[in-house]
Amino acid sequence: MTRFPAMKSGWLLLVFSALSCFSFSHAAPPKADTSAALANAEALLRGRFDNREQVDKDPHDNGQALAHVTVAIEPAPQKNWSLWHVHVQTDAESSFDQTWAMQARVEYDGSGSLVPNYQLHQTAGPAAATFDPQGWLSLEACALRGKFEKDKLTGISEGEPCVAVSMSVGARRALLPVGFTREGEWLHLDMNLRNVRTRIDAKRVP
Repeated sequence: MTRFPAMKSGWLLLVFSALSCFSFSHAAPPKADTSAALANAEALLRGRFDNREQVDKDPHDNGQALAHVTVAIEPAPQKNWSLWHVHVQTDAESSFDQTWAMQARVEYDGSGSLVPNYQLHQTAGPAAATFDPQGWLSLEACALRGKFEKDKLTGISEGEPCVAVSMSVGARRALLPVGFTREGEWLHLDMNLRNVRTRIDAKRVP
């Protein structure tokens, strides 16, 4: 009978040791150099992109004329911010413009994300030099989450949460990217043009 307490103590020590090893082996990996990842993402995104080649090759999508889309991305003075100037021309007489402020982040799990922000009453395309994030509203639910790699960036927003929150943007939500891939010369965008998920293949231009 006198051995049981000692045996129990021994077992408890073994259990605690095992749990400690498990805890250390499953600890979160050290964070990568987030500054380098964000700087790389900014450099890859910067530029002007045009889907003219896509329009000329296949001018119709789902029986309708494929919209001509250009996206000019420029860095803002504030760190990890950029302005996306989106221009969409659906026909010879109809065109639409919207500028989104994108905040780049590296999340706790090492993934990358772009969080879109918008102005309530945007009547003209804002300039990066005078950009102030305090005057913009976040669309956190529409964050484009994915991977920030050396030569490739990807991200996609969650469907239902983004649809719900983007209703406050009004008709301009059609110009909001809900998915993107940036690689090589191309910026591939998913947009809900005419309430239809549309793939835009825009090539970098001078």
